[in-house]
Amino acid sequence: MRYFNLQLLLLLLLFACTAHAQQPVSGDDFSQRGITRFEKNDLEGAIADFTKAIELKGNELGYCFYFRGIALYRLGRLDEAIADLSKAITLKPHPRFYADRGNLLAQRGDFDGAITDLNKAIELEPKFAKAYGDRGIVRLMRGEETAAESDFKKCFELDKTLEFQITRAANHIRQQAVLSTEHQVPADVEVVKFNWTETPSRKADVPSAPVPVSTTPVSRTGLRVLGGMDKGESGPPVGGNEPATDPFDPLAPPLAGSRGASARFLGVDRKFNASIKNTGSKTIVAVRWAYFLIPQNSKDGFAYVFSAKITLGPGKTKELHDEIPSLVLQTDQKSPATHNRAQFTERVVILRLDYADGSSWRSSKGP
Repeated sequence: MRYFNLQLLLLLLLFACTAHAQQPVSGDDFSQRGITRFEKNDLEGAIADFTKAIELKGNELGYCFYFRGIALYRLGRLDEAIADLSKAITLKPHPRFYADRGNLLAQRGDFDGAITDLNKAIELEPKFAKAYGDRGIVRLMRGEETAAESDFKKCFELDKTLEFQITRAANHIRQQAVLSTEHQVPADVEVVKFNWTETPSRKADVPSAPVPVSTTPVSRTGLRVLGGMDKGESGPPVGGNEPATDPFDPLAPPLAGSRGASARFLGVDRKFNASIKNTGSKTIVAVRWAYFLIPQNSKDGFAYVFSAKITLGPGKTKELHDEIPSLVLQTDQKSPATHNRAQFTERVVILRLDYADGSSWRSSKGP
């Protein structure tokens, strides 16, 4: 299986640069120093060196444009980054180049362009697992749930280690859609009561931090959960036991020791309960519901979405139970927890009802 790790791409460019002088003279010399500066996160220095290498027409200019583009992206210069990746693709149609440009196009809101690039990456390398996952994320942002799930399934079949990262991103987008949409109240279901509790995690291996949902423009595309920096955002920190990420991935979370990665972590299991009553005349066979926790005087909030198959006849009451196991809560973030619960407004929203006669009801027309 080919993963197209940027470390490998760096090595390919490094081996193509044969000069070894300490003071760069040729284009290849500047390329080699640009690699070193890129690895040390000296982004301005790397951009200057790759620019000089391009001017001197060194070897492997496709890689030079690519890495300069990634450095530009990490400095928040999204349009310039896309332009450089486009030049890199013209010189060297590498699957990784297409996949990363697709991600950047999605951050700019060009979902059609993003899908086209990710399609091309998959066409060039049918076993490129992350390209399937990224395409699924973009499809989910377009409201194409079925197509997105198909891509996620293929991604996980090719690379199981991506499942946590992709699933977290997908859940974030679903939750964001729930929070940003106006919801109607069903006429035939009453939410009688609801509650949530948290307990120390039963699992020793805690995966990673939950992702707060935001209705602000900063995270409207959903790609902030993958470490997007298009508005200076560093993305969420990486938990200590999270599967390894590509340190040179433009959309990867920051490495340990970088800005935003100094939080202390605590694993918990969170359990949600809601009691609903069927006040209508039809039997309910499935329900999709969300537990909202909205900070007072804030547009940001948290939504936990669940689905359950039930048999709830007219006049009957049913207890819904679900949980999110092994969360990682950051103690320096204002996420909902037992100690600050009073700061949040809580409510349960019924998102969808399926009836025994085959009909259904949805709280909104949005994706």
